[in-house]
Formats: sequence, C-alpha cells, structure tokens
Amino acid sequence: MNRITTGNAVIAVDVGNNAYSFGRYFECNKQSILMSGYLGSIGFALPAAMGAWAAVKDTRPVWSISGDGGLGQYLAELTTLVKYNMPIKHILINNSELGKISKEQKGSELEVWKTSLHNPNFADFANNCGALGIRVEKREDLEVAMRKINDHDGPALLDVICDVSLI
Repeated sequence: MNRITTGNAVIAVDVGNNAYSFGRYFECNKQSILMSGYLGSIGFALPAAMGAWAAVKDTRPVWSISGDGGLGQYLAELTTLVKYNMPIKHILINNSELGKISKEQKGSELEVWKTSLHNPNFADFANNCGALGIRVEKREDLEVAMRKINDHDGPALLDVICDVSLI
C-alpha cells in the first residue's frame, strides 16, 4: 500500500489484527486515516469508507482494510458499492479466524475457542456482486493485484489469504 496509495487517499481501518499490521507496516504520507478508536467496533472499515466516499465523492481515492471477521459484518454492502458505483478499494486480510480474539484467549492462557470462520471465496463474492474481486495466495502476487484494484474504475476487493499465526 505504501507504493500504491496516493497522498490524498482516505483509508478506513477496521479493528483487529489488521489494524496492528496496518500500524506496523504502513508509512502514512498525508493520507487521511479513519479508525474507530478500537472500541470493539468490528466491521467499522467498509461503512466508514462508504461515508468517506459520500463526503469526498471522486475527488480522492478511498480505501478500506479489514479482516475477514470485520468484513463479514457488512459483506452485503458490496452490492451498495456497485449500485452507486462507489470506487472504494477494499483490502481483506483473510486468515479464516477472529484472530484478535484468539490472541486474547492465548494471552489469557485460555484454550482458543469458537474463533475459526467458515468463509466464502470473498473475491468470487465481489465478482458476483458486480465489483472486481481478486484473490491472492502468494506474497509475490500481492503488488500486481493491488495495482489492478487501484486501477479499476469501480469498487474492488482484494482477498489476501494469510496465516493467522503470522499476523
């Protein structure tokens, strides 16, 4: 994202491990970052990006980042993006788990319980809704895929398959 998002971009970031990764690796360069203040508001990113787009329309690029648990809260809003041609670019960190909850359980020396997810192929779902959906399973394919969604004239979702133990 550091090489692809422009300085005038608006980026909405969900809660969870994806927020930690974003904070660790993204070097902000004049972008506007929207966060919920980490108040347990899983699913914040996509609706926040939609609100940002309503405010800035096509004057600034709008991105959102979430985990699979967060996107699952508002997944059907992809149809709203398509209906109103909101060119929001969504990066999905997909580890098939509520990873932040698992880490909290492990940190409390508890058994990891009820955090695994049964996900659809989110890229296929996005395509079925009329958006561009791309799935990436190898690190070397990531930047090319990000450039494709960035260059797409309309809503797009990048489904990045990750190992929960690495985030």
